[in-house]
Amino acid sequence: MNQDVKTQFAAREDTKIAYRVYGSGAKDLIIVPGIISHVEYAHELPGYNDFIQQLTPHFRIIVFDKRGNGLSQKLADSAPTLEERMDDIRLVLDAVGSERATVMGVSEGGSLSALFAAMYPERTEKLILFGAFAHTPGLEKLKRLPNFITGLLKKFMVWKAVKNVEKTWGNGEFVRKVLPSRMLINNELRQKFKHFELASTNASNMAKMMSLLAEMDVSAFLRDVRCPTLVMHSHDDRLIPFQYGHALHEGIADSELIELSDAGHTYFMSRDPRIADEIISFAAMGHSASNESGHEGRVLATVMFNDIVSSTRLQADLGDEVWRMKIRSFEAMCKKEISNADGIFIKGLGDGVLAVFSGPARAIRCAIAIKEQAKDLDIRLRTGLHVGEIEKDQSDISGINVNLASRIQGVASADQVVVSDVLKSLAFGSGLEFSELGDFELKDFDGKWRLSEANAIAE
Repeated sequence: MNQDVKTQFAAREDTKIAYRVYGSGAKDLIIVPGIISHVEYAHELPGYNDFIQQLTPHFRIIVFDKRGNGLSQKLADSAPTLEERMDDIRLVLDAVGSERATVMGVSEGGSLSALFAAMYPERTEKLILFGAFAHTPGLEKLKRLPNFITGLLKKFMVWKAVKNVEKTWGNGEFVRKVLPSRMLINNELRQKFKHFELASTNASNMAKMMSLLAEMDVSAFLRDVRCPTLVMHSHDDRLIPFQYGHALHEGIADSELIELSDAGHTYFMSRDPRIADEIISFAAMGHSASNESGHEGRVLATVMFNDIVSSTRLQADLGDEVWRMKIRSFEAMCKKEISNADGIFIKGLGDGVLAVFSGPARAIRCAIAIKEQAKDLDIRLRTGLHVGEIEKDQSDISGINVNLASRIQGVASADQVVVSDVLKSLAFGSGLEFSELGDFELKDFDGKWRLSEANAIAE
């Protein structure tokens, strides 16, 4: 099979992603891999070819290597963010001409896929999560401790894991952790596991990816996954214990859970044909049109509000005509920056703008850029951003999270870009700098909300 299918590359600007396509079924299935992969060497692993062959009569299967893995673009100074990885999924789908696909996320790729399904429902027909998790296993214990202790212990745990990877990478130890419990391992397999690790990435890049993985937590966004979802997890998974798969099932409304007993952390090495059978059956199942239309227009997105400081006084000082010209220039600049950030300009507010973005870090960078450029127009801005599910139609957005973004903007002072804690959590590894402002009570919202000021790191 690996002789018949050629590796191709999806490229855009400085990004190059290796992918392969198998079969020509009516439905598209894109497999989002875990932290290691190699689209060519995978065929050397037991059970992989059988799994692909079992699915090809039913799907056009798209497999790819994420940045930093296999034949795709190598890492630079840091691992790619969740936002960049979601961009790569879209890049591959676009390259193969797929408008909508069933997304199958494996291990760490499952966290990414769940977030992708929430943010890009128009590209996600169904979601399959195998051996996946919402947050890095083990770190939830730290939440019971005071913040300063949590930070120190987390750094130590990450440091310890990274040092172990740097010491053992390439000896096959990591791959052996994903194997089914009943799998017989001989010398030939041990050599293949060693080669697979080294073909996927080097120790340095694996350490970078693991450091970033420790910051990932998509738990808050599971409720925003609206598509039909199948969760598959094995009780003998030594890398990601079964409880984390069950938590995904509990967090995603109306999801289906398949409990496996001896598949380990891999969907193909157990050679259990029932895994592929369940995937085929799940993809073939219809779901009610009422369920689909009931969530039409709902999407997980980042909302940005900005407001011109002392706009009434400025208008009085400048006069109506000059003020209108200044506002037109301001809105034109905002539209340009928002478009460059792959966002949507929703509307001008007379003394500010409302916009929405699919990329959390892009939204924050855009807000910072607009704030700085506004100074050239002798305008100072207060800006607020929040991420959450919104109602989106042809010309406007609405919903509780839009109101929340507006309240956050009201907390900002001149030249501040203020973001919610949940938005900050999606921007880790993005090169942005956050300064905690504290906990705030926001009008009409219960409890206290932790907010931070966002800035670009000075070069």
